Amino acid sequence: MNPLLLDIPTEFSSERLKLRCYRPGDGAMYFQMLRANWDHLYEFLPASLMAVQSEEDAEVVFRRLMADWNLRNLFIFGVWEKGTGVYVGESYLANADWNVPRIELGYFVVKASTGKGYASEAARATIRFAFEHMGISRVELQCVADNVASIHVAENCGFIFEGRFRQRHRKKSGAVVDVLWYGILLSEWQNSLAGSLPK
Repeated sequence: MNPLLLDIPTEFSSERLKLRCYRPGDGAMYFQMLRANWDHLYEFLPASLMAVQSEEDAEVVFRRLMADWNLRNLFIFGVWEKGTGVYVGESYLANADWNVPRIELGYFVVKASTGKGYASEAARATIRFAFEHMGISRVELQCVADNVASIHVAENCGFIFEGRFRQRHRKKSGAVVDVLWYGILLSEWQNSLAGSLPK
């Protein structure tokens, strides 16, 4: 199926979290989040966000993200607490190969919301979204070998460790590090759900 024909929801939820694609007007909030979390997120920020210097810059980024969404190139979701409406992070699905079809998962949690299990919860919800609404058969995750938090998220979500790419990534500090690769198949996800059902 041509991905442009997919009818993909723009929001979904988990037990504690609401996830939705960014909308016009979210740029101001996101700019303030970047300022508050610059040191926390610096290593993982792409060039497009490194260049953001104002609320207007952030809004322009979001307008481009909406275009990427409509072209089925990139799916980025803001993550908010259901109860409070507080913004806690982001998850995304990127680098799709629609011939398989497979896609890559990514995420972050703002510094003030770390340690609450939100990264794993948002990741699980996004994996479910990919399998149930996008027709994906394989979700991938990669992280640098010293990112202990992301390794825990991968394990918590049922990913299978598939390999270690030596000296694969150069950090902004200049250090070259290994990258770990994980994958989870639709059949594995379905089996995990079946195993969690009450007997």
